[in-house]
Amino acid sequence: MPELHANALSSITARWNKIEETVELVVDGTPVPAIVNMKHNVGISPFAHRFLESEVNKWLAGYRDPERRGATKELAPGELELTVCPYDADILCGTFAVWLARTDDRVIWHGPHWAGDNIAAEIMGRKDVATPEGDDDPLNWFPAKLEFNAAEYNAAMDSVQHLIEVHLWPVSPSKPPSKITRMLIQLSDKRDHG
Repeated sequence: MPELHANALSSITARWNKIEETVELVVDGTPVPAIVNMKHNVGISPFAHRFLESEVNKWLAGYRDPERRGATKELAPGELELTVCPYDADILCGTFAVWLARTDDRVIWHGPHWAGDNIAAEIMGRKDVATPEGDDDPLNWFPAKLEFNAAEYNAAMDSVQHLIEVHLWPVSPSKPPSKITRMLIQLSDKRDHG
């Protein structure tokens, strides 16, 4: 879990998760999905082999520059999906997101929320998607704001691109891992990252 201090910059890198076959961003030594999924599995990195490479590249463009990806039917410009549904990346299945802001020397993730509009809240039986629902909701513990050095952030995005290129995308997306495999991943992450 990131150790955040007022005005401190967080570190960011990328790694290949061979079990999930995905590139994961790592903030302050902890993979982002492990931060979001601290109490129960609510998603995986959007940079996964099981998703179409063209969609993964659109996600990466949005991570680099909030205006490059532009608006989609589900997301506003600058809205980043940190974790997505492990089966089909459907926003209505539960997409944990933040807003991205850039200055010359900083990149800021702020306003963690469940992405989607009122339809998602209605489907999930909630009044809204910005208020935590229960103790196991990541909105309870995900930092309200993370700041990164822009050069380090850009290097992490270059690393994501490199890992995408090194781990060649399959012609058709792979199937998600079984429930047992996902449980082993969670145990491994807990062992490795406390």
